[in-house]
Amino acid sequence: MAAPPAPAQDAHAQDDTVAAATASQRTPETPSTPASDPGPEEAASEEPLPPRPASPAYMPTTRGSGPVQVAVAEVAPYAIRNADGRWTGPALDLFRAAAEESGLDYTLVPTSPDAIGRSDAAVAFPVYATASLANDARRSLPFHVDSVGLIGRSPGGGFLAGLAGLLNTSFLRVVAIVSAVLLVVGAIFYFVERKTNEGLHADDGRMHGIGHGFWWAGVTATTIGYGDLVPKTTWGRVVAMIWMLFSMALTAILTAYIISLTGARGGRTALTEAVSGLAVGYVADGTIAGEDLRGADALREFPTMDAALAAYDEEEIDAVAAPYQQAREMADDREVQRTSGSVVMPVFRVTEQGDFRAALDRIILSPDWQSRIEREFSDR
Repeated sequence: MAAPPAPAQDAHAQDDTVAAATASQRTPETPSTPASDPGPEEAASEEPLPPRPASPAYMPTTRGSGPVQVAVAEVAPYAIRNADGRWTGPALDLFRAAAEESGLDYTLVPTSPDAIGRSDAAVAFPVYATASLANDARRSLPFHVDSVGLIGRSPGGGFLAGLAGLLNTSFLRVVAIVSAVLLVVGAIFYFVERKTNEGLHADDGRMHGIGHGFWWAGVTATTIGYGDLVPKTTWGRVVAMIWMLFSMALTAILTAYIISLTGARGGRTALTEAVSGLAVGYVADGTIAGEDLRGADALREFPTMDAALAAYDEEEIDAVAAPYQQAREMADDREVQRTSGSVVMPVFRVTEQGDFRAALDRIILSPDWQSRIEREFSDR
């Protein structure tokens, strides 16, 4: 009695060798059962991938193949679930546009943010690109490039912190150099004007006259110009004109330098510098690598952002490192500092290379999408 033929669906999941071996082990009295044969969902898996448990998530994303499970996590500001259950946000708009263009039939499956990266769904988003995902061809282009934010560090440091930024040798050195320049210009002005300018005449000696010149150089450089001392001679006016033109550049340079000293904490400080001397917590999902926080005094991993923020509130750590846009949304009344030097990139994880993936990347590269990202996040 001949062995019963294998089900037709076996040919889609196993190669000829495995199918033959499986058939040879069957007996006429023991028909094949679903437990020993691959299901239709497993049969649709791509050949390069290792065998996976049967799951409708791995159905092909083509027209007429049935709804595809799409895992989506609430990761503000990219994907937000409203009270009525509707999903909104830039990532949702991008997904829907690509799905409509490619004819993808899908079902959204809510997933927790900490599990979205491990989801077996055919499409999962938003997923941050990590080192383990870097060489994975089954992902979209980054739809936004974000920086790292620190929750818990004051972006401005307050008024007193700003003043404290001036109390350093570099600033005092600049003050000394500018004062020396003012003194030289004031002395030149005095020697040019001393014979004809009554404002420079002093009965108590030359040093008093040079002091008047120093005063004139200072008020002229700062564009205050009280008018109590003005040049009377031609050469005095030449000196004054040259000094006024030079002062425009000097004032701009000095102003920028002072702002950098008092406002550096609120600017895009390098991440390694921003975490220096701090105990920093971060979520151990690979989004932010511990190596990027190597300047910190201590590092602590947490399973979720909520756990990290709870530890910060309990003063167990000094700051929480997270993608800047996500940090802004989750910080509530906590302060957030934006850093530079390291970037994080949200992407879509896609298990197939068909029309949907192509439509997704095409929209991401379009001028309209780039303009939207610029409008929504450039001033945040």
